[in-house]
Amino acid sequence: MRETRKLSDRALKALKPKGRPYKAADGDGLYVEVTPAGGKLWRLKYRHGGKEKRLSFGPWPDVTVEAARAMTAEARAALRDGKDPAKGHRAAHGSIEGETMGVLAAAWADKQAWASSTEKRERHLMALWTPKLGDVPARALTPAHIRPVVLGIEAEGHHEFSRRVLAQIGRVLRFAVALGEAERDVAADLGDVLGPVQSEKYATLTKPTEIAELMRAIHGYTGDPSTCYCLRVLPHVVTRPGELRNARWPEFDLDGPEPLWRIPGERMKMRRKNPGEHLVPLSTQAAALLRELRTITGDNVHGLLFPGLVAGKPISDATLGQALRRLGYGTDRIVPHGFRAMASTALNEQRHVPDLIELQLAHRDSSVRAIYNRSTRLPERRAMMQSWSDYLDALRTGANVVPFRRPAPSN
Repeated sequence: MRETRKLSDRALKALKPKGRPYKAADGDGLYVEVTPAGGKLWRLKYRHGGKEKRLSFGPWPDVTVEAARAMTAEARAALRDGKDPAKGHRAAHGSIEGETMGVLAAAWADKQAWASSTEKRERHLMALWTPKLGDVPARALTPAHIRPVVLGIEAEGHHEFSRRVLAQIGRVLRFAVALGEAERDVAADLGDVLGPVQSEKYATLTKPTEIAELMRAIHGYTGDPSTCYCLRVLPHVVTRPGELRNARWPEFDLDGPEPLWRIPGERMKMRRKNPGEHLVPLSTQAAALLRELRTITGDNVHGLLFPGLVAGKPISDATLGQALRRLGYGTDRIVPHGFRAMASTALNEQRHVPDLIELQLAHRDSSVRAIYNRSTRLPERRAMMQSWSDYLDALRTGANVVPFRRPAPSN
């Protein structure tokens, strides 16, 4: 069997950090773990009681090569006597620091079943804090370690990122608690240290003349069918762009007397607060557009309404944004998400029932009244959305548009 080459100070100095932790073996179970932040931590892997375990000896060069090998020899002697070397190590060398935040963050990330876009975002967040906190043992981490990191991100103007980083550190710490590597989630102590995040206001159009021009531009768009129909349907359903882009044909009932779209709860933005499916009543205009689209994309193997260039993936939000720019609408005028604001503004200005608007937009209602009121008020929302589609069509065709009126309440 090939003998493991022993590590030297020169070899250890040459070890460079990578995107993920990696190991350099010294032999007999002893190795150095190199963290993404550049730390070089001595570890000993061993088995006791039928379980694989690890001992942490501390960082190099604070713990020299000779000292790490001596502690390895002590641990191996304890194993030969049938003892768990961790207990003897505590008695001889003090408490074990345990795993670092960098190592635990990498282990936590590897256990997640993320979509590719989510993984990219989460690993970007990790890169914002692990260079500063990655070498700190989870047991030794305090709010004083975390505070300057998140406040520094906030000071650079990244208010949302600072909150997301703090939340991710908390998730890693709770993972560490589950593994016995930390006592509690100390990041929770910093809940009030960050300032409030200003709600993002999406660019939109609210004047009838502007909406009329937009609807005519969209109606005349002749690009890719997926993009074309997504742009045409979006104003009529006022869902989030991602909810529409990711729609599947089995979710739709287009042939019944009351066309309906059932969005699965797991695809909704507010799925943790409102876990059930979201019902979207379809106006005659929306249903007609979708029936046309079904003749084009209805038989694709993945069931997507709006398949993109990558197999099994829908068109992206960027694709919709680019289409709007080609029509002359930059991000300062309207973005794909702005269709919701456009509809909400008009519906509220015309004094529609606020509850109906919020239900249609699938906004969270945390009031006590909402807890007891689980009604979807589908007939009323259907009437409202039909009036909205009629209004959009009248604007587009240049008909003599009367002020948009609230439909009579259903009996």
